[in-house]
Amino acid sequence: MTSLSMVLGTEAVVAYMVVLTFQGKVIESYPKIYAQYSAAFKLCDHLNHVLKSDDYRWKLMCAKGWYDIDPNDKGD
Repeated sequence: MTSLSMVLGTEAVVAYMVVLTFQGKVIESYPKIYAQYSAAFKLCDHLNHVLKSDDYRWKLMCAKGWYDIDPNDKGD
């Protein structure tokens, strides 16, 4: 896959995802992508209260930056 090139000088968070981790590795992701941090944080906090496990934890991840992506590039 071609390298992604930044087109703006400043980065902005554009999406948040809530993922389930086991011993630090992502094993599942919640299907909804959030544009607002507060909504993603509320879901993550709720899921961690529901889940009663020391091994499994829900955490937030984010997509950051604006990138120029070639829509015809299908990757390697």
